[in-house]
Amino acid sequence: MFKKLCFIVIIAVIIVLSLGFIGKAYSNNAVTITSSNIQNTRDFISSLEKAGHKIKTIQDVGEGLLPGDLTTINIDGDTIGVYEYKNNQAMEEQAKTIHGSRIGNTFYDFITTPHFYKNGYIIVSYIGVDKKTIKEVEKLMGKQFEGM
Repeated sequence: MFKKLCFIVIIAVIIVLSLGFIGKAYSNNAVTITSSNIQNTRDFISSLEKAGHKIKTIQDVGEGLLPGDLTTINIDGDTIGVYEYKNNQAMEEQAKTIHGSRIGNTFYDFITTPHFYKNGYIIVSYIGVDKKTIKEVEKLMGKQFEGM
């Protein structure tokens, strides 16, 4: 009886431990990029490049939709704006001013769907509908906090 009980306990432990590995990929050299890794424009661009995208960046000095240091990124034919702030608090304050097609006191007539993402010191804006681009930005920044 004791041997049978020990055998059942051992099998149960093996099953419980193995459940933790079901459906999970394992790799010794895998690099996982999450939104917590993205703090600034450089991190965002680097993560896009690590994901295999060829991108072209333009450091803007003109006005964008938002205040902040704007870098425009061309990824697979789509344009993404990355607005960087001096700290997370400044970014969060600016993010509070974005409501659909209104930013601050200005209403915009976007030619297509706006999407806004935030993390660390940056707000990323993508005005477009390309599902591949949206999915790629969401992988890096998390779900949009504002947009349609």
